[in-house]
Amino acid sequence: MLYFSKEGELINTESGNVYYKKALQILDDWNFGKTAFEIKTSGSTGIPKTIHLKRELIEASIEMTKKAFDLDDGHLFFCCLNIENIAGLMMLLRSQRLKGELMLVEPSADPLEKLGNLDYLFSDNRGRNVFAFVPLQLQKLLENEKYIQILKTAKTILVGGAALNTELKAKIADLYLPVFETYGMTETISHIAIKNIRLDEDTFNTLEGVEIKLNDAGCLMIKSPTTDFEWITTNDIVEIIENKTFKLIGRFDNIINSGGVKIQLEEIERKIEENIKIESRYFCFGIPDQQLGQKLVLIVESEEKRISKEQLSTILSKFEVPKEIYFVKKFSETSSSKVDKHKTIDEILNS
Repeated sequence: MLYFSKEGELINTESGNVYYKKALQILDDWNFGKTAFEIKTSGSTGIPKTIHLKRELIEASIEMTKKAFDLDDGHLFFCCLNIENIAGLMMLLRSQRLKGELMLVEPSADPLEKLGNLDYLFSDNRGRNVFAFVPLQLQKLLENEKYIQILKTAKTILVGGAALNTELKAKIADLYLPVFETYGMTETISHIAIKNIRLDEDTFNTLEGVEIKLNDAGCLMIKSPTTDFEWITTNDIVEIIENKTFKLIGRFDNIINSGGVKIQLEEIERKIEENIKIESRYFCFGIPDQQLGQKLVLIVESEEKRISKEQLSTILSKFEVPKEIYFVKKFSETSSSKVDKHKTIDEILNS
């Protein structure tokens, strides 16, 4: 674990750790005025690409986050996300720009496990702790009463990288934790919109300075201080409710054409989540098929057969029922802990 106090004190519990050395280099680069940083996109929907981020745009992102969550000097930033991806990198840099404290651990499913006796720092800083997780990490933490008490010390808990399931949202609301689901990407230098889960919001609200509109295909376009006030086009299909509010429908590249019927994969996943309890991760996908062009399949992360096509036919229309269900022991993941759907599918089809 790495810990930086606001007085500049450094605690490194693993001095030879390569990951922590990378973090220290990033912090040095920032504090000595490096003007641009290279970062890779997550690669969850394709081949990762390298993006160059200007310092002034990073600073603009930090300022937007500061205003959105009323952050000032002295907050403790807990980073357990991969620092080679945008979400982890920004947690490091926020701690420096906002003159806060930083606690860094290597990414894992149980990020609080290695804190040892340093968890008292969260209690001492109650109401000023800023956490960032992927949903899988938060779900794991909420299974442990000690961790729940730590999370209750939070000023803000950011969650992104994947959608939150209904059960997780309900638990967050029940515990009244200050959890915000984030929307953003490497190209926007992390989040540009947030959803307050504690208040059961179902739409994203853009941060100050962000403009949104739709292109002809119904995909979200974004202009903000972090895009240098240029419009960028995403692959996300959304419904704009008001100028500053939108509902995420799914990805444009997640629409498949199966025998002439267009199917939005996220819609099928939502119907399954709302009607059938599958206590594992899962996703829908379109794979090549000689007759249909593409056929809908369901992939479940489980060695047990937790669901059948017969069950699905009770909640889905004829064309929405997956043609096949595959059960796999473990999903492949990207470096940012997102499910690597393409790699998972390739492993299934080539096994």
